[in-house]
Amino acid sequence: MAEESKGPVIAALGANFAIAVGKIVAGVLTGSAALLAEAGHSIADTVNQVFLLIGINRSDTTPDEKHPMGYGKEAFFWSFLAAIFIFVAGAAFSFYEGTRTLIQDEDHARTGGQLLIGFGVLGFAIVFESISWAVAVRGLRAGARAKKWSLGKYIRESPNITLKTVLFEDSAALIGLVLAAGGLGLSELTGNEDWDGIASLLIGVVLAAVAFLLGAQSRKLLLGSAASDETQQHIRETLASFPEVVHIVRVLTIQLGSHSVLVTGELNVKRDMNTDAIEDLLVRIDTELERRVPEVADTFWELKRTGAVPKRAGGH
Repeated sequence: MAEESKGPVIAALGANFAIAVGKIVAGVLTGSAALLAEAGHSIADTVNQVFLLIGINRSDTTPDEKHPMGYGKEAFFWSFLAAIFIFVAGAAFSFYEGTRTLIQDEDHARTGGQLLIGFGVLGFAIVFESISWAVAVRGLRAGARAKKWSLGKYIRESPNITLKTVLFEDSAALIGLVLAAGGLGLSELTGNEDWDGIASLLIGVVLAAVAFLLGAQSRKLLLGSAASDETQQHIRETLASFPEVVHIVRVLTIQLGSHSVLVTGELNVKRDMNTDAIEDLLVRIDTELERRVPEVADTFWELKRTGAVPKRAGGH
């Protein structure tokens, strides 16, 4: 599952690094605030891909005594850091460049060669970002097909925050590139640099919105979000398929990682079941859950004989 997310992240890392270098050169040559804002955006995105790769690698660490439930939430933590970095290094810098341009009211006499470089870099950036965006969408579509969800639902509800971070970053980048091109073009057509400053401010707004959206989703997962409604329903249906289970008292789930869920629950079972029968039931329940709901990583069950006091608790 880690490889499923790592490909789009590596593609985005390479694209953002190349784009950042080009934007810095073009921004310095043209003096465009929007281009410099986009350069800051690409630098932030490049660093964020490193964060995401760290999260992917660390989330695959084998559980140990200090973290018996594993390290799956590492991906959520590093995605949260990426959201913060988007705001600090991307949005804040864009706001600064836009405000500086509007306040200083400088005129930039750009040559035809400088404009060619500026628009050329923006064009190439759009191509590279589009490729990275398409790779991210392909990864999300694969995840959606695996769950039999629509792409929109997968983007809204999937705990795969790594892939969603790449998608949101690339989407923000494409919007920012269009804004930067518009700001630079309008500045040249009107002779008013305010358009360039306004474009930079709008890029900051886009980045701030993306940072808030990613931060909110990462926060929810870090705080211990439950599994999706479908996953919970599949778990309940699996439990109900066992004739020994008289009543499902409660089932609680926690998302341990992008592809792992912890399940705890209380079940009422037939009163005439002995210890061996209960042990056998626990094994069969976990085996069937592993088959039907593969994202279930661990289970802990409290079993009660119907009409009796609690007799035995089981876990896997």
